[in-house]
Amino acid sequence: MNYFVVFKMDTEYDNVKTDDNFKEIEITKEDIISPIAEDEEPESAAEEIDNIPETQHVTNWDILVLLVSIFSHIIDVALDINLAYRYFRHKQTVYFVLTVIFILFPACVNTGISIRMYMFDTETASSTQMAIKKWTIRIFVLLFQLAPIMRYCDSLDYALKSRRAERIKDRVTQRKYYELMLKEDSDVALLRVFECFLEAAPQQILQVAIVLVERGHGSTFQLLHQLGSISSSLLSMAWSMASYHRSIRFCQKDKTNLTWSGTAMQFLWHFMITVSRILSISAVASVFPVWSGVACAVHWLLMTLWLSIFEKTQFSLINEKASSNTERFHELVFCATLGLVYIFTYLTPSDGSTRNRYLIYYPICFVENAAAITTWAITADDRLQSSWYFLPFLISGIVPFLVGIVFMVLYYKYFHPKTSRKVGVSSYAVKEPIVDCTTQTDSCRNEEACGIVPVL
Repeated sequence: MNYFVVFKMDTEYDNVKTDDNFKEIEITKEDIISPIAEDEEPESAAEEIDNIPETQHVTNWDILVLLVSIFSHIIDVALDINLAYRYFRHKQTVYFVLTVIFILFPACVNTGISIRMYMFDTETASSTQMAIKKWTIRIFVLLFQLAPIMRYCDSLDYALKSRRAERIKDRVTQRKYYELMLKEDSDVALLRVFECFLEAAPQQILQVAIVLVERGHGSTFQLLHQLGSISSSLLSMAWSMASYHRSIRFCQKDKTNLTWSGTAMQFLWHFMITVSRILSISAVASVFPVWSGVACAVHWLLMTLWLSIFEKTQFSLINEKASSNTERFHELVFCATLGLVYIFTYLTPSDGSTRNRYLIYYPICFVENAAAITTWAITADDRLQSSWYFLPFLISGIVPFLVGIVFMVLYYKYFHPKTSRKVGVSSYAVKEPIVDCTTQTDSCRNEEACGIVPVL
């Protein structure tokens, strides 16, 4: 009978022999996680594993997606700036100020997180001329609030280097840069989530509220333009969550893969929940904008307290010399940022069971949605109640939320990876490399131990 075990690097063992590169661990029966019969395959050939397969390489599709991401982000920023400019020209001061705030605040948050990522990656690296040149470019880009663009460019650079190494049959270099590309993808996926829910979501609430407040006063073309912008942003937010969950698992070698069918279910789940949240908040904001802002602030405060007290957010981009107060401050800032995301959707903050978290979070959101859409309905005037979109809007504040919960249940029942990747051993003595995350560069940074990303 063969056994599979899982190692925890920070656990002390009684019988440990080490040399410069390896440590030997004696395993007892208590260390064994689960026995597997000899005639049972530990991993089926069809199963997708999240650590990088030997046959994996950068495809033309990977490069195309990165290029599209870069240009689409630039276009998105340009459209937001153009929207603010139009509000300014038409002397719509409130809309202009809100639009500028929703553009700059998430950009500053992403810039701060991205700078901390770069600082963590280079804290122990030597200050070479190449590093200075790279930092000069990074500072220039970050000053213009384009943090995701820098990450996309880094990922594209690693992808092209991996392709060049593949052409000359340099398998080691090819794999190294492929892993770096995946790491950058996971970092930019997190930044994209923050950008979507700190910038796009408030923008969509503003746009929907404007449509409801100024109904009948704008042109049909303007209305279609607004609806198209709202729809594309909703799709973008849902996809950012689904792609984030998929990409981050590629950097966790002990996790089984999230399949494309599972990714599709996650997309539908988050899309429905996000639609319901955006429309419900927009509806009540069109009637009571100040009180809606107060309600969102209370929700944010409760979520921040929840995260800071009961959750471990895995925000640990701090070197060993950092004080406990400094570490706690960074964690509180990260909790506050996640709390803003929690106004619209749930992002897993740390490893562990999510069932109890969902049982707390989603009922709260459902009650808020029901209260918001009901308040909008009972305060609607006769003209609004007789409009063609009154009933569909009323339904869309509740039904998509319930449909999203159904997709979530289906995902966890049929599509969620059930097991972690196990390490196979043939005896009770195992040798594995010693990895000190505090002294490694990007290429061997362990995302679960050292990254800021939540563990899934």
